[in-house]
Amino acid sequence: MNKSIKYLIAIMLLLAANLWLFFSGSGNNTPAAETYFASEDLEEVSRFLFVLDGDTTKIERADQEWILNDQFKADEGFVNTLISILERVEVGRTINDWDKEILGSAEVEFDFNSRYRFQLATNPNRTKTYFISDDIAKEVAVPGYRDNVADIFTLHPDQWRDRLVVDGSWRSIQRVEVSNKTGEDFNIVFDDSFFLVNGETPTDSSGVINYINQFQQFQANEMISSGRFPELDSLASTEPMAILLIDDIKYEDPKTLNIYPGLKNQPYHLAVDENGNRMVIDARRVQQILSNPDRAN
Repeated sequence: MNKSIKYLIAIMLLLAANLWLFFSGSGNNTPAAETYFASEDLEEVSRFLFVLDGDTTKIERADQEWILNDQFKADEGFVNTLISILERVEVGRTINDWDKEILGSAEVEFDFNSRYRFQLATNPNRTKTYFISDDIAKEVAVPGYRDNVADIFTLHPDQWRDRLVVDGSWRSIQRVEVSNKTGEDFNIVFDDSFFLVNGETPTDSSGVINYINQFQQFQANEMISSGRFPELDSLASTEPMAILLIDDIKYEDPKTLNIYPGLKNQPYHLAVDENGNRMVIDARRVQQILSNPDRAN
């Protein structure tokens, strides 16, 4: 899980970079440097394909969504970050006859038609990125972007997955049930005009509303595929410490999460949804989910 923590930090840095790229402007009259994709319109990208360290990441446009490896919905924010970075990649020095280590390969498809392929490489301390085509390497960078450009290509396929677990609020959620082997069981049910907690009128109505609203755009920290972390595979075969059920009018069936005990010295809990999708969720958020918002009742 230490690797997972590093990935999470990398994701936060990438999101921060995306915000910076979005809001920053030119602000001066300095002549524009050569951009790597100067002749292409990256808004017309229809597919990305990365192959690194034995992992293949394919992100393909499908109607108004991006689909990851023909199976999962991709995180639109991360895809937009990638596009923003590639739009601003500037070319530095050129190295002919590149004969050093290759990190991996990338392919960018435009409008489901033309494709541009290149290889990726870095220097030994991974502070510089090179795009290589026909054995000619070009050092590339994004002005003001402190992270190495290659970092976004090295994300695990899991990290491109959409992390949305449930999106509900007090206006749409009808029922929440918590079965907790390590604490209190409770249920919150909408009844006519407001919610009842364990069948009774709550003493802290605002606390109940705040509790329900935490499931608005509720996202996991990261999605986890089977086999990626053996210790989590073992944990998933045990009994969960708690089960969360959320019944929202927007969903045909209730959403459920099996939540497992945290591993030693890890601030995350494994959770598995009703479709078998695995994820990790911050321990503090899990504690909030499993806490009765109307304990005085």
